Amino acid sequence: MVRMIPAYPREGANASERKVFSALEGIQGHDDWVAIHSLGIGRHASAFQGEADFIVLAPGRGILVIEVKSPAYVEYKGGDWYLDRVPSPHKDPLKQLDGARRSIRHHLREHDLLTGSEPIARLVWFTSIGRHQFENKTPGDLQFFEWELGWGDDLSRAAWLIEKTLDEYNRWYSSVDEVANDPGALTADRADIIADALISDFVAKQTPEERAHERRETELKLLSSQQVVLELIDTNDHVYFEGPAGTGKSYLITQSARRLNREGRKTLVACWNVLMADELQRFVGGLPNVDVADLNSLMLRLVGMPANPPDASHEWYTRVLPERAIAILREKPHLGGYEAICIDEFQDIAGNLLVLELVFALAGTGRPAGTKLVFAGDSRQQIMRRVDEQVNPFAIAKSLIPDLVHVRVRRNCRAVPGLTSAVEATLRQELGYTRHRVAKSVPGGLSTIDIVDGNETGALASALRELLQQHAPEDIVVLSPFAEKRSLVGRLLARAEKTQVERWLRKQLQAEGMPGKIRWRSVFKFKGLDADAVVVTDLGADAREFVGSQGLEWNDLLYVALTRAKYRCVMLGMEPPSGEFVGR
Repeated sequence: MVRMIPAYPREGANASERKVFSALEGIQGHDDWVAIHSLGIGRHASAFQGEADFIVLAPGRGILVIEVKSPAYVEYKGGDWYLDRVPSPHKDPLKQLDGARRSIRHHLREHDLLTGSEPIARLVWFTSIGRHQFENKTPGDLQFFEWELGWGDDLSRAAWLIEKTLDEYNRWYSSVDEVANDPGALTADRADIIADALISDFVAKQTPEERAHERRETELKLLSSQQVVLELIDTNDHVYFEGPAGTGKSYLITQSARRLNREGRKTLVACWNVLMADELQRFVGGLPNVDVADLNSLMLRLVGMPANPPDASHEWYTRVLPERAIAILREKPHLGGYEAICIDEFQDIAGNLLVLELVFALAGTGRPAGTKLVFAGDSRQQIMRRVDEQVNPFAIAKSLIPDLVHVRVRRNCRAVPGLTSAVEATLRQELGYTRHRVAKSVPGGLSTIDIVDGNETGALASALRELLQQHAPEDIVVLSPFAEKRSLVGRLLARAEKTQVERWLRKQLQAEGMPGKIRWRSVFKFKGLDADAVVVTDLGADAREFVGSQGLEWNDLLYVALTRAKYRCVMLGMEPPSGEFVGR
């Protein structure tokens, strides 16, 4: 695919520019092409300043400068242009391109980045009209070639249009003795260098904090596209959102809570995972009508206990504590009394009918009827339950709530497509997305670092150093199938450091009494959360044996671990899959 700079249309891009951006982004088979959108030209050769809508660098062919227009009608007569319904209908779009082209050529020559023979062609792309709608009343005019014009018809064949324009340019100027023209002078390496030179001022000024802020803004825009399904909770009392990791289920839960809060309903937002509850608290905990809690802490409060017993067994969490909490609610129903209940990561509790009974007991009506219920879940993330005990979460919920509306969310709103494709290849199965809201050109992916001679800490340091070049330390998390005592990081921090590399790692990793900001968690605790960059450690035989001994499925745990990442994921010491995975 084409490398797009920036990865999304720039703020303020009009509809026609967005169409061209999508057309260029969708080009396949040209991974060495670079397309720059909306390049501001401060050092313009013929004006105070200017802008090039798009610049495409196509190695082996040349550079194409594109001006995008969307008139209702175009006419060219006697050297004059008329573009209907544009701000300056008589402005010559080709002259605009000439100024941009001269400025770009001058800038690149100043930096010794042109040999002087690289082709720089021009193209005016009329996205709003078809080729047949153009009226050229002076076709013999010497001011332009008709192959320098693109049309709405060409949006579906952007690669063909670019190749055709550059090929026609090269064919014409190769026969002109006075013009040096060598398409081969633009190599893939030189195209990357030129692209960096054209936007270097912008990149140099953008701090890591600004990059992070830009990512957050983009992510919120992507998630907000899911809001249309929230209208379902206005007309349905009971809704179940189901979808794979990264489809915005937690966002839908928090936005549902916001809507219910605005209606003045006493609302509970809950889940099983403690860290997930903290995340939900961050988004909706300050609302006047909303309470946020993990269900274990909620049950402890009901029974008047500050914490679970030190020797608490599985039986305590799944039977004893829920039964005591339900008994309290029967005696004192006012301790619940919620008019709306939103449960995230519903699959974690779907197999425990006592916990489900507790959820209904928390309702003001004591049952689903008359209570707004919004659940969200992903059946593949049942890593808290043995394989032979796993259930169909929606089927369980439906059996208890007959009018429950099933809403499938399938648009990937979290991870970059390059990463999700690699995860699917690693797992040897599709994740279930129907489309990606994240642009294909956004950089990111999955990589593996081999562990040489048992040097796990060296491999971890190598992965973190690379990630820290693009991500803030607080946006990176290290995950392990093991808990604190057996994980790579836990063992490192529990003993004296042995090398300079280990000293560096201890300074980076978050721990009590230490300044580090990089978090480290077990995959189980981090389920439901995400991070810009993830490093997965402890992927050897010991971990597989441990996961199997717990009755869990290794691929399900790996699915949860890898899908926590939004941009980059690094696996330490796991062999990549052999052969090519061919998805849908």
